Amino acid sequence: YINDLEKQGEIIYLQTIQGGNPEEIKNWIINQYNNGAKGVIFIGNIPVAWAEVSNDIFPCDLFYMDLDGKWGDNNNDGVYETHENGQGDMGPEIYIGRIYTDTLNYDTEINMINEYFEKIHSYRNGNLTQNWKSIEYIDEDWFDMNIFMDSIYGENVDRYDYGYETTNEDYLDKLNEGNHFVTVCAHSYSGGHHFGRRPTESVVYAHIYVLCPDSRNAKLLVGCDDGIKIWLNEENIYTNDRTGGWHADQFKIDINLKEGWNKLLFKISQYGGDYQFSSRITDTNFQTYNDLEYQINNPAIYNKTSEYIRSWLINGFHQDNPDNFYNYLNTNYLGHNEGTINPVENEEMGGKIWIRYDSGNPYINLNEINDNLDYGVNYAFASINSSINQDCQLWIGSDDGIKIWLNGNEIFFNNRYGIYQTDIDKINVTLREGENNLVLKISEWMGDHGFSAKFSKINGEKVDGLIYNLKPKPIDYIGTWLLNGVYENNDPTSRLSFDYLGNEELVNPSQNINTSQDKWEFGIGGYPLNIGKFYDKGGWVFSETIQSEDPPVLFYNLFSCGPGRFTDENYLAGAYIYNTTYGVISIASSKSGSMLNFKYFYDPLSKGKKIGEAFIDWFNMQQPFQQWEKEWYYGMVICGDPILDLYPIYNNQPQIKIIKPEEAIYFANNKLSNFIFPVIIGNISIEAKITNPGNGIKNVSFYLDDELISYDESFPYQLLLDKKLFGKKTIKTIAIDQNNNIATDSISIFIMNFDLN
Repeated sequence: YINDLEKQGEIIYLQTIQGGNPEEIKNWIINQYNNGAKGVIFIGNIPVAWAEVSNDIFPCDLFYMDLDGKWGDNNNDGVYETHENGQGDMGPEIYIGRIYTDTLNYDTEINMINEYFEKIHSYRNGNLTQNWKSIEYIDEDWFDMNIFMDSIYGENVDRYDYGYETTNEDYLDKLNEGNHFVTVCAHSYSGGHHFGRRPTESVVYAHIYVLCPDSRNAKLLVGCDDGIKIWLNEENIYTNDRTGGWHADQFKIDINLKEGWNKLLFKISQYGGDYQFSSRITDTNFQTYNDLEYQINNPAIYNKTSEYIRSWLINGFHQDNPDNFYNYLNTNYLGHNEGTINPVENEEMGGKIWIRYDSGNPYINLNEINDNLDYGVNYAFASINSSINQDCQLWIGSDDGIKIWLNGNEIFFNNRYGIYQTDIDKINVTLREGENNLVLKISEWMGDHGFSAKFSKINGEKVDGLIYNLKPKPIDYIGTWLLNGVYENNDPTSRLSFDYLGNEELVNPSQNINTSQDKWEFGIGGYPLNIGKFYDKGGWVFSETIQSEDPPVLFYNLFSCGPGRFTDENYLAGAYIYNTTYGVISIASSKSGSMLNFKYFYDPLSKGKKIGEAFIDWFNMQQPFQQWEKEWYYGMVICGDPILDLYPIYNNQPQIKIIKPEEAIYFANNKLSNFIFPVIIGNISIEAKITNPGNGIKNVSFYLDDELISYDESFPYQLLLDKKLFGKKTIKTIAIDQNNNIATDSISIFIMNFDLN
């Protein structure tokens, strides 16, 4: 490693240490800086400097980089709580990079460090390469943020920023295409990225059938984020192409309901951020009707659908130790036999009062009752009279787990942790003639907390002869919907006006009926209906995932909270570059926040500066640091060798390599088996890879026996050879950079390509 650096003209001083503390390490760095040092590489378990910003304690390499600022440990607990200009400023004078594998479990510390040295040796000598292209992979919260990787890679930047399409699976697929540099923006922790699916720059349809006993004038009250277009009985009654947040009853529309079934269709547009919608129908004095019925499925085909239980007795919140989560449902908090209780309103049980909760829509939001408390359970009770003994199903959705008793018998137990999903569990039950008592116990870890429940026939139709002892209040905000989407459109001028369904106003949907984009799906929620959350069914990429996938990527910038927290076991930034084939650098944060203003990092890199030098330039462009900037930036760390740059070999001449065909036999562009030279039967795709861009590739040409066949100005560089050919041929590629430097590569092939028609 030192030999490679010295070949680059660097002067290296090696110091081995044992023990020590941050102050001693920093004094050593100051001495090296005063002797002309530009940067320091920490190899192994060098003492960590801990800092605290806004009650967040984290490893802080800025402490070692800022040599003339003043850092204070006010209570002598080994954590620096304050940072001021001191004798200079708050920015870095020197760069620090960490080659740190102590907390990774993938191999021994020594093996991982030595393998990393071998890898960057190969990179520096031009033997470890990737396509000269980059990816900006932007999850939905930052879909409109500029990353500026084009300052390095020009047109060879693939950007993925549609919120509904940026998924964990897709991210891995894009990594595996082979990239020189990837910037990923995703919510994360030290061990993984989470990719949400909340839609951005898109449209979703919502539909409901409304049964009215007579013809009447009414009011339709609507709230939406962002714009909306509405049809009643196939007539467009309202359009508001806007950008703005949701408020209940923002827009009031005079409507006429006909006797019988009415069709109500909404198209809601979205730019970014929250994606919400609500609607209710009232009389002309804004009073809720008590005689309207709502149905999701086409009444011309389906009978009436089952109704959710919307009035309950609730007892809670019974809070417990967070560590006991999976014991909550098996812990009796009431002091009575839980399954046989028959409470009345205002009765005390388990130190809590049974209160009545009436919901205008199917989802029972327990957070609304509990003031958003975490770690514990709620009980819910309902009494149902059935006119006969009858078999049916109980359809349940819950956040988190749930335990259920019917008439004193435990009928269901799902000790799960996870988000609410409508009707996720369907339980066969028998209702006896007369009174039936239903007890639910719902567990809560953190975040949202609620449930839904209804008795239903297997096909979703209404169970006849049921009366609820707690009579539900009339439906106010419509709480059951059929949703269809997501239709992406980054043109705001046509997003709401474009017809995505073809004769959209004529649709007669039912659940699971397919459209051009997707099927109509059932969703519940009314105040508001959270469309973003409905579609936000995200997934994780963990450190172990990266180790398993071993992506063909060299450089990473992780715009994420926490993956650079190298003191944590199997930290994600380390998983990208250690014990992998390609990864050489991860820029990451050891705390919440990360890099902003990317331009000031990528511009210096585009001019040939080293990773560490560009890191200093970026940091110094951000100071003096306000409090929010400390919260965002103070955990930034370079994982890997900071003396690397983006141009892998000592001279700046471009290099190109033909990577397909290999020495193998191909049939119809598919590799069959290895061989001593390329043998082609049928068509073949010739592919070339830039292994060193020189001063930026201007174009790549393909020649067949010295005849120019194809000319590309941007990645991918490839040629489909589909003409009739027979015999030995020579394929040559010529790459020219912006300074007109030339690189070539050539191969000989034997090809048999006949017109079989």
